[in-house]
Amino acid sequence: MIYLSEINDEYFTIGEISFNEEMESVFADKEILWTDVKSIQFSKSKEDVNIQLNNGEHFHIPSDTSGLISLFKNMPETVSNSDQEFINKIYTELKDCKVCGNIAVWQNQCNVCHSDQDDVNDKDPAIELENIKEEQLQLFATYEEDEPIDWEFHIDPNFQRNPDWKLLVSEEEIIAFSRENTWNEEL
Repeated sequence: MIYLSEINDEYFTIGEISFNEEMESVFADKEILWTDVKSIQFSKSKEDVNIQLNNGEHFHIPSDTSGLISLFKNMPETVSNSDQEFINKIYTELKDCKVCGNIAVWQNQCNVCHSDQDDVNDKDPAIELENIKEEQLQLFATYEEDEPIDWEFHIDPNFQRNPDWKLLVSEEEIIAFSRENTWNEEL
């Protein structure tokens, strides 16, 4: 799986997660300076994005890769891109994320909290509400008992927040969820 992270006006990181023989996650990250990028273009099918570096190296990233919209929002004008009209269309099509409240959903994937809206949506409003709560519990979970909840980590300056969005879980529910699911009891 390919991912984008640490996207800012100086550089971005392309990473890949794979698994070794013991089925442990292995991360391979490459930090890329914007000054080293020659061009970023969608393929003709718009199903992936091609990143061409000045040294001839290139990367193919699926168009549903989380962080892709932030990549385009931070791309300097010096980087060649003939897809600005399509990118502008994407910006106008962004939808609200039911989990984190950012207007950052494209192709049913939130570009901020990475939630898949297909996992949240349901025809039954009660089930959808429970799905949203479950995703919010996972989003705000802590990994150690004395770790404070980070209420702002999912705020991204590249995206606006829906002013009507509300957190549906309480601090007590997040701590109970964390205790049961993410705190390492063996420490």
